[in-house]
Amino acid sequence: MVFAAASSIDLRLVLIGAVVAALLLTLAGLAVRGWLRRRRQPQPQPQSPPIAPLQAVSMPEPAAGTRALDGAALHAAVAEAEAEGASQRLPGLYLSLAQWQLESGETRSAEDLLRKCLRSTATKELKETHAKARVVLGDIAQGAGDAATACEHWQIARNLFHELRQRGAYDAVDARMLRNGCPTDWVLTDF
Repeated sequence: MVFAAASSIDLRLVLIGAVVAALLLTLAGLAVRGWLRRRRQPQPQPQSPPIAPLQAVSMPEPAAGTRALDGAALHAAVAEAEAEGASQRLPGLYLSLAQWQLESGETRSAEDLLRKCLRSTATKELKETHAKARVVLGDIAQGAGDAATACEHWQIARNLFHELRQRGAYDAVDARMLRNGCPTDWVLTDF
């Protein structure tokens, strides 16, 4: 009887000890994992203005023998499409005009057009145009020092390129995110 009572007490102590040891090992593992993640995070790169952001996501070049659109032609095309109610054409025109304005140094006007582009693509199946606008907005936010907003725009663009199975554009945005220290395993909320 004495032996049975002693073995049951020892068994309880062993089980309690095993649970405590498992908890301590889990805590130690989490601490090591956090330390390793902090060590692996890239150092922030110096801020630089966006450089031809749409070319990184494969914007088509003008055909041989044609000239690039100028601002006046783009403004006229946007006004005509708005007057006609040609809502399918507008997002692409907004995107092109925004690119022209960026090249002309009119960042604020370009941002407004890019937001119009996003609003107009939200109700249509124009994911590629939406993704390209997000890339540019992310570049603008990064240039203004707002890394969190830039990462959010790039994350959305990357997901859209994944849905569209555009591997080259997906890889370009993914590389941009890694280069700028964006987390690549997050879930966006309230955006």
